[in-house]
Amino acid sequence: MGYKALITIDLPGATGEERDAFYESLKKDNWKKLNNLTTAWTASFKDDVERQPAVEILENEIKKAKKESSISKVNFAIQLGKGVIVNN
Repeated sequence: MGYKALITIDLPGATGEERDAFYESLKKDNWKKLNNLTTAWTASFKDDVERQPAVEILENEIKKAKKESSISKVNFAIQLGKGVIVNN
């Protein structure tokens, strides 16, 4: 069972258009937005991906989304584990 990430992201000062572009970039990288939570996302990794490389991949995908959307500031937190992420 590979790592699963729960990521919360805040985009202070972002316009709606910038936010949409940021989210589209994350979706292209197979991130999934959690239902009923405005800033929570999940991402999954294959069994052979170790913890530190998974963190680096997520950070790089956030940086890419920031660049593609022209957002000036991104705040985020990442939690990685191998258990199920519960979303209600």
